[in-house]
Amino acid sequence: MTGPFLSLAQIRNRLVLTARAVLRDHRAGPDGRCRVCRVLECQVATAARNVIDAAFPACRPAEDPAAKQTRAPDATPHPTGTAPTPEPGPPADRRW
Repeated sequence: MTGPFLSLAQIRNRLVLTARAVLRDHRAGPDGRCRVCRVLECQVATAARNVIDAAFPACRPAEDPAAKQTRAPDATPHPTGTAPTPEPGPPADRRW
């Protein structure tokens, strides 16, 4: 239950928790059908996924091509064609 004393973040978190519980119940079985509804494409699970997607839009993959660049547009390649080797970090065998 939600009350008037809850913040918007708390209400959103409760909606997400409920959607996750629905997804646990309405997951596909070995035959690919929902274990509760017994249909191939469960509308309840789709609605729960939509709630989670709406609650956390920053978790979705970026769709614009500028965000997919592997390097900055003004970066120039290394003159020898290979990147310089990074300096080694601390040893992995720590005994403290």
